[in-house]
Amino acid sequence: MIKIAGFFIFILATVFNAYGKQQIKPSIATSFQVEKVNLYIECYGQGSPAIIINAGLGGTVEKDGWRELIKSLHLKNTLCVYDRANLGKSGKSIGHYDVGTIVEHQNLLLQKAGVKPPFVMVGHSYGAYPIKLFNHLYPEKVAAILLVDPSLYGQFKSHINKWDPVNDKYNAETRNQMEKELASWNGTPNNIENINNRTSSILIENSSDFGDKPYVLLWARDAIWQPPKKIPDGWHPAVWERIKKSYVLDLENMQTLSKNIKITFAKTPEHYIHKFEPEAVINEINYLLNKLEE
Repeated sequence: MIKIAGFFIFILATVFNAYGKQQIKPSIATSFQVEKVNLYIECYGQGSPAIIINAGLGGTVEKDGWRELIKSLHLKNTLCVYDRANLGKSGKSIGHYDVGTIVEHQNLLLQKAGVKPPFVMVGHSYGAYPIKLFNHLYPEKVAAILLVDPSLYGQFKSHINKWDPVNDKYNAETRNQMEKELASWNGTPNNIENINNRTSSILIENSSDFGDKPYVLLWARDAIWQPPKKIPDGWHPAVWERIKKSYVLDLENMQTLSKNIKITFAKTPEHYIHKFEPEAVINEINYLLNKLEE
């Protein structure tokens, strides 16, 4: 009798486990041709405003880990995530490729997929970059913004501006590092997505802030950099000072982009907050949705 009862418990556990792992079927899961590039997009659920997810550098629909958000939010809102050019199931970019191209692609892709604004734009890490320019070019389409442990606006330019070969004296190793970074900055991009960070930085610098739109800045627990008091080995003192000063300015810029801002921290120290603490991201999206209903 005990064996039979145990068997039925096993069957029930198996059924419930399988039910819990059921995949939510997307309403859209296909590629659209956008300016001669095939871009892959998946959308789930229905309802407005639509939540548009911008993954970090190299992030894809399949591997970037947004499933818990989709499960939690798809019953009331449309959620869309896509592969940028050069990633996942999307095709290769053609010609010059920077954040301006990314935003143009995204806008046309959403139109072709029939995803209508207003949008709650969610960006993780580098995914913050296209959001700032998208908001600048199409402000009427963006209702609210959530940046999840984002790359600082200005950080790529600051990374280059730390060099001052006219006034600094560098040893051979430091000069070699500078020349390598400047060559990448001014020449062919060498990042995983082939994004031109130099022209992208100009576009970001010249794009407007978020005004009074609801904006949440969700940092990982230990995200705010605390530079050591002692200059690390191998660093030129003047270069180190420029890095510290630019970080403070870039961080302040991130935290003053909107008059309607909420700054908060996750419990996890992990950069991929949506993977390690998805409830933190879900909570902040719900916070924004509630703000829009006020």
